[in-house]
Amino acid sequence: MKRHWQKAFLAALENTGSITESAAAAKINRWTAYDTRRNDPAFSKLWDEALDVSADSLEDEARKRAFNGSDVLLMFILKGLRPQRWRESRATIPPAELNKMIETELQRIAKQKELESLDTVN
Repeated sequence: MKRHWQKAFLAALENTGSITESAAAAKINRWTAYDTRRNDPAFSKLWDEALDVSADSLEDEARKRAFNGSDVLLMFILKGLRPQRWRESRATIPPAELNKMIETELQRIAKQKELESLDTVN
């Protein structure tokens, strides 16, 4: 059963991406929206689609601003589109190697603490 407020809520969600603002536009409590989403798969799907539309709008605006001189936005967009090329250099360490490095450092710290505790005993 379609609730009268859903159309207004979803339209506002597309425009704002805000649950709170969308609930206010639909004149409902935001928990009503959350409960409906949890219990109505069709509404949940429309909710996700509305958030995608909102995200697309934000991306479009970020692109405009990036092309008009925002180096920070430009870098975020490039990192998102081509992370293999624009990611931070520390992210290039393979996970297995990074785990090994962390484990080695933890062992070094544990050994250092052990030596310090022996020094305080003597």
